[in-house]
Amino acid sequence: MNYASLIESLECAIILIDCQSKVELVNISAETLFCQSRRNLVGQPFVSLIADQSVERCIRECLESNAQYTLREVALVVAGQETLVDMTLSGVTNIEGIKPSVLVELNVINRISRFMKEKNQLERQQAFRLMMRGLAHEIKNPLGGIRGAAQLLDRELVEPSQKELTDILIKEADRLTRLVDRVMGSRQQLKPRFLNIHEVLEHVLHLVSVKSEEHINVERFYDPALPEIKVDKEQMIQAVLNIVGNAIEAQKGLARIKLGFNTQFERFVTLNQQLHRQVLKIKIWDSGPGVPSEIRNNLFDPLVTGRPEGTGLGLSITQEIVQRHNGVVQLEDHHGKTCFSIYLPYTNGESHARGE
Repeated sequence: MNYASLIESLECAIILIDCQSKVELVNISAETLFCQSRRNLVGQPFVSLIADQSVERCIRECLESNAQYTLREVALVVAGQETLVDMTLSGVTNIEGIKPSVLVELNVINRISRFMKEKNQLERQQAFRLMMRGLAHEIKNPLGGIRGAAQLLDRELVEPSQKELTDILIKEADRLTRLVDRVMGSRQQLKPRFLNIHEVLEHVLHLVSVKSEEHINVERFYDPALPEIKVDKEQMIQAVLNIVGNAIEAQKGLARIKLGFNTQFERFVTLNQQLHRQVLKIKIWDSGPGVPSEIRNNLFDPLVTGRPEGTGLGLSITQEIVQRHNGVVQLEDHHGKTCFSIYLPYTNGESHARGE
């Protein structure tokens, strides 16, 4: 058997590291993973490819004691893009047993990791939604009683200063009712129709430009060949508006507010545990300080916010709207900037503009 051909045909990336922690051998998958030819890779210090202290420590252990380690979800940055890999490191020796080496296997798990995060996020949000709707229902009943009692009391009062107090009670009860309704989410039926998604994005930009006192710089990277997609226009405007509103709020106090929009067509993407042949991806990024690390994993849960004055409902509502369209919203990285990506699947027959 030709073992060299066998190694070359493996889907996982294979790298052999010599006793000086330099790359000695790679296969085709490793060239593809690191976007470099083997001529460039061979001879490089391995740390120049993966600068991770835990990986360096494992390599030393493998060289010294012929050990084996498996590391999960190691982040690689290649050409400005982050890639997650599972890595197995095994100490090996040559025939003479003199010069130890380390065999490194790298399996890209981007799709698996995203799938699991989506699954966990979906399950958690469904549990939150059920809990919040049950709680909201219990809150609305006494709120209605308080408002009704305040109205009856208002009719009996003649002193203006006392009527001001009942007005406050009524207004605050109404405000809390609106907040509870937002927590419960939209109960309106979707009214989907075919439209150009850029109409939604431009409408949102017009709304925030009129409302904002600061000048907003917008970078647009639109794909003009995108086919129309069937969505509820008003609901989708609300979903995008929540993201853009947060992006502008995050940049309050900065000399210049920057936003970026990108639209693109993607194939074979798994959303909500279902594989879709054709998907629309909308990326919205800003130049703000970013999302605090302590809330990144729970960002789309109700009442989670990084702003003292925020309600923590905007992104939760956005996620619910997009999920009702069988899509998802994800927090991603875009050249070091905060970026939210909306994935919306095309249904059968929608992508005629691409000659499908």
